[in-house]
Amino acid sequence: MRWTVPSASCPAALRLRFPLSCTPMEPTHEQPSGRHNASGGAGKVELICGCMFSGKTEELLRRVRAVDPAKAWLIKHPRDNRYSCTEVVTHGRDAHRAVTVATAGQIPGEVPTGVALVGIDEGHFFDPALPEVCSELARRGCTVVVTALDLDSWGRPFATIQALRACADTVLVKQGVCGRCGGPADHTQRTTPITDRRMVGGPEAFEPRCRRCWTPPPEEPID
Repeated sequence: MRWTVPSASCPAALRLRFPLSCTPMEPTHEQPSGRHNASGGAGKVELICGCMFSGKTEELLRRVRAVDPAKAWLIKHPRDNRYSCTEVVTHGRDAHRAVTVATAGQIPGEVPTGVALVGIDEGHFFDPALPEVCSELARRGCTVVVTALDLDSWGRPFATIQALRACADTVLVKQGVCGRCGGPADHTQRTTPITDRRMVGGPEAFEPRCRRCWTPPPEEPID
């Protein structure tokens, strides 16, 4: 096991639970899709998935900033308004300007000519057309990087992300640090009662958990 400080997206309370010199790093697993250039064009589709507080958005912003700013385009869903309606923001408050798009079908029309990298944050908020839209952009020559939760609070996979995973050229699976035992976390724990159907929040309502420490919410699952 490697040892380092946890992702900046982990809540401060979790980071302080371990000395900086011996905090387990969230494991990451990059998996080829098994399909060479699955998009069928000059571009490619990359999926970054995992539980909350695993550093998915940090990785997305790192990749966006590694490209010429004139050739990178960042997209978010309006449902994710936790920190900003016009920026993609990490739990550590690192932010980057983004275009808000409500449906997957609108995304290609929002991407200017000449863009080389399209970043899509919180892909699980988008409709089932997202995988085909990402493939379309890749056929246009874009590298499309999507972040998403792979499981909801009840441990159920998001169908749109399952489909995207099947057609992605690479899949990077990230893990957080369990808020209870400190082990590698691959589930998202709801920590407060669910009073409406809006499952959006931050450290005040969710934390990363390992499978052993995770329990599904007592409320009926929300689709």
